[in-house]
Amino acid sequence: RLVDERIGGGAVEVGDRARDVVGEEPHLRLLRLQRVPGADVVLGAGLVIEGAFGTEVIVNSTERIDAYDGKTGAFLWHAGETSRFAVPSPVFHEGVIYASRGYRSGPYMAIKPGGRGDVTATQMVWRIATGAPYCSSLLYYDRVVYMANDVGVLTAIDSASGERIWQERVDGVFSASPVAGGGHVYFVSENGDTVVLKAGRAPQVVGRNALGARAVASPAISNGQIFIRTDKHVFAIGGTTGR
Repeated sequence: RLVDERIGGGAVEVGDRARDVVGEEPHLRLLRLQRVPGADVVLGAGLVIEGAFGTEVIVNSTERIDAYDGKTGAFLWHAGETSRFAVPSPVFHEGVIYASRGYRSGPYMAIKPGGRGDVTATQMVWRIATGAPYCSSLLYYDRVVYMANDVGVLTAIDSASGERIWQERVDGVFSASPVAGGGHVYFVSENGDTVVLKAGRAPQVVGRNALGARAVASPAISNGQIFIRTDKHVFAIGGTTGR
């Protein structure tokens, strides 16, 4: 599989087809790789959304944030500036893309899809010049955008305006992306500690749990459980609901 390692992505599945982003900057392109029967899961750092003109694949590249037509692979629009290492994945909620450029506390932003060409001045809802996490992606949860950086700072941002709601320093280095469920937000640090906050507009830490193992992968929540992968084990924590 051909992959340009300078972009933060791999293959994504669009409908029943897998696609990858390859090429030399500034001529990256989206290629159809193979049919995937029954595919309905997005893989890698690319984000598949439904825009005003159809399916779009959003890629956080080193040059900028790019969008491609999910069916044809044609380039649609771009926004933002260069970033030496664009690691975080964008997220999407109710018609808005939330993206972090990462690397040395770079910018983070909210963008409306559906544009054409350079949409920096036309589709950008808001943009904050500094403070973005290096590795972890942003989390949207109940009108708040949460983030954790590599110096132990947790931040909550108003999703509509981009204004900071609160910021709290806790011990730990955070490479994993935060997750949320049941009114709580979970931040897993590299030393295996999970910091649990009550979701909302005030920083309320309700728990801190230690696994005693290195963890850099983002956790997942399903069926009342949180799954955390360390270097050597996978932990399933919590009770189950349903089947």
